[in-house]
Amino acid sequence: MTAFLLRAVELARQARDRGDRPFGAVITDVAGNVLAEGRNGVTTSGDIRAHAELDAVANARGPVTGGTVWASGEPCPMCAAGMVWAGVSRIVFAAATRDFTPLLGDDGPRFTLTCAEVIAASNAPIVVEGPVPVTGALDVFRA
Repeated sequence: MTAFLLRAVELARQARDRGDRPFGAVITDVAGNVLAEGRNGVTTSGDIRAHAELDAVANARGPVTGGTVWASGEPCPMCAAGMVWAGVSRIVFAAATRDFTPLLGDDGPRFTLTCAEVIAASNAPIVVEGPVPVTGALDVFRA
């Protein structure tokens, strides 16, 4: 479990280093095989939909139905809804929104809905786990 979250944090670091917000995601199938990775690319692409989780879904080689999304940070409502539509079965995240939001340092839009609340408002049987303590998960927001 921790290896996938550590990889998501490394992807977040890569996103930050290229000028985007520090978010990364990995998608695995039920056997634990990596299907795709994603990085936030909103700033560098100009596409407001270019969040790490949606990038990973778009990069997947085939369907992600039944898979797990491992995210460096708690998925936003847009990404949580996207994962409902993609058919994932599980979302695991390292840093909670309440912990990384103060570190973002800007006046961008904010939601009070958590990932788990968005998922609970759907009829999708998705398990949400997090925050899971992972080395460096909040550090990427400080650099």
